[in-house]
Formats: sequence, structure tokens, C-alpha cells
Amino acid sequence: MGVAEKKTVEMEEDKKLEIGYWKIRGLAAPLRMMCVYSGVDFNNAAYEVTGEPGNYDLSAWFDVKPTLKEKNPLINLPYVIDPDTGTVITQSNACLTFLGRRFGLNGKDEAELIKVEQCLCQVFDLRNDSVRLYYGSDFSDNAKANFVNKTVPTHYGKFEGWLEYNKTDYLAGDNPTTPDFHLVELISQGEEFAKFLNVDSFLKPFPLLKAYFDRFMALEGIKKYYESDMAAFPINNKSAHFK
Repeated sequence: MGVAEKKTVEMEEDKKLEIGYWKIRGLAAPLRMMCVYSGVDFNNAAYEVTGEPGNYDLSAWFDVKPTLKEKNPLINLPYVIDPDTGTVITQSNACLTFLGRRFGLNGKDEAELIKVEQCLCQVFDLRNDSVRLYYGSDFSDNAKANFVNKTVPTHYGKFEGWLEYNKTDYLAGDNPTTPDFHLVELISQGEEFAKFLNVDSFLKPFPLLKAYFDRFMALEGIKKYYESDMAAFPINNKSAHFK
């Protein structure tokens, strides 16, 4: 089996991998999605923010954080706990690539791995520009228009060009790899934001990216994830303008 092919990872019933994050989609959605796609049962440690604006209660996470900090001084959300060793992994792309290695989703060879690593970084640029608007101090009509008319087309245009240049079904090859899970989740979030703004689909000018998105969403493991309760979590936390 090529390492880029989907494979089911067997684990002892009492030793589940754990993914920790806020009780939102956010940065944990691709991690959770990778587990569902790979047929891996896991503990979804979802920390819920409660309270009202000006008085949010983050204690669900911060009460637990000191214990995890004893195992990893860098601890933050998201994190993954390896059920075999107890190792705590944090930082988003480190968590993604850890699961990618575990599930055989980091590419079948060095050439695909190079693409995986580049695309993970490029996808994170899109994520950062998105949350800058969703959580930022400027959510004015001008800021939203700039995001729709400049920010999104810039990022989507890069991925459209990447797909055209590489002529593959997915970002690194003809099988899904780790960055696909994050990019598709961000596109899904973007489609929800387009509805929120009552504008056309962000994918409309990008036929290759649209076909890519539809192809990935049609995969059985991906359909299973998006039918789950986890996919019904809010996209962003309570403090965001767009939730």
C-alpha cells in the first residue's frame, strides 16, 4: 500500500488518540476529519467557551492546560496525544503532519512530501487572513469587501494555478494528503461566509478549485465527517464576528 493511500489504523480500545481544541471547527476540523477519514476512533476533547461578551469563561481549557504543560512546555490548542507513547504534540501544522505520518497521508514519496509541506504553509496563510477578519477589530463593509474581492481571490488563485500546473486530483498527487483536509475545510468555511454575506460562492471564478472541492467532499470518509456532530460545531468561537 502506498503511504498516500487511505489506511485504517488499529488501536487498542482503551488507548485512543486524543485531539484537543475549542468546541468549534477552527483548527481542529482537519485533524478530526483526518481521523474519521482514516477510520480511527479518537477522544475529541472539545473545550467550550461560556459566558457573554466582556465576561467569557475560558476555564474549561485553562483548568486543564497546566497538567498538559507538564508534558509539553509549548502546549496550546490544538494538541494531539499519541496513545502509544503519551507524547503530547502541539502547534497546528505539527499536529497535522503527525497524523499524516500515522495515517499515511503525507505523500507516497519525497516529491509528494515536498508538495505537502509547501501546501500546508500556503493553506495556513489563507487561514490567517481569514481569522484576521473574523476576529479582528475591523469588520466594516470595506474590510469585508476587501476580503471578498482581493484576499480570497489571491489565495484561491494560487491554488487554482497549482492544480492547473500539477494536473493532479489533489494538492500533492492523485490521492488525498494532509493539506487537502485543511484546505477543503477552509473552503467549506468560506462558502458559509459567502452565504453569511449574501454574495456569490467564492469558488465561482475558480473551476479547477471547485471541481477539486467537490471531488474531495464526495469521498465516503469525508461525507461521514461532515454528517457528524463535530462538523455542526460553530466555525469560530464566541468572540468572532462570524461564527
